[in-house]
Amino acid sequence: MERKPVTSKLVISLVVVATYIATKFTPEFYAYLVFGKDRFNALNYTTLLCNDTDVVLCLLATLYLAGFSFKKMLEMLGLSKRLGTAFLLALLAALPQLLGLLYLHGFRHGVSFMDIWFNGIDPSYHEEIVFRGFLIGILARYAKWPAIIPLVLSSGLFAMGHLYQAHNVGESVTVFLMAFGAGTGFYLFYKYTNWNLWFPLFLHSFMDTSTVISNWDGNIMMSAQDNIFRGTTLAIAIFIAVRISIKTKKKKQLYSE
Repeated sequence: MERKPVTSKLVISLVVVATYIATKFTPEFYAYLVFGKDRFNALNYTTLLCNDTDVVLCLLATLYLAGFSFKKMLEMLGLSKRLGTAFLLALLAALPQLLGLLYLHGFRHGVSFMDIWFNGIDPSYHEEIVFRGFLIGILARYAKWPAIIPLVLSSGLFAMGHLYQAHNVGESVTVFLMAFGAGTGFYLFYKYTNWNLWFPLFLHSFMDTSTVISNWDGNIMMSAQDNIFRGTTLAIAIFIAVRISIKTKKKKQLYSE
């Protein structure tokens, strides 16, 4: 018997919030229940392991809400839209930062695929699926929360996760505000590309990868020169998102007439 997707806003809210809270305890789960604290701390892939576990938890929770329909699960997370188009548009937008950092700092010789995966790709898809696709997206789109609530919540938590880059109180405030703005921006890219999570996911990955393959060494604040190229990338991404949003609205108006 085919199971119908969950439609209760309360149940959806409880499942999403409970799952997100559970993702905060994945390090403790592995440290105390699987490996033991000392062995866990000695592993060199703990972040990757915890990130991937978080994503799996969110996928399973969404699969339950989707009535165990894989297709519906992808739709709920914004992963059912055009992957190829999103990849190319994100690459186009990211090129100024990718090329700019290479021009300013040079190529990091000896960088491996695992360096790129650990520091560029894995954090990006983890953050986009968990924060934007799962936490904000499902609460705003399916549980019908006012978008500002999950947006502020997820962007705030996202920003707190970047405070390790700061070295004093002043930098902490700046890093928090910039990371909060970045979290908000990626959500808006998600929303205005007709809920296509692939676009912010790829854009985020390309932008993070640019800092891995170049000799850039800094934090989210970047230098004035770096920010010229990052600003250009963001301006192109905004233009793309706005164009997609306008095109989507025109299609909806055409079909409604």
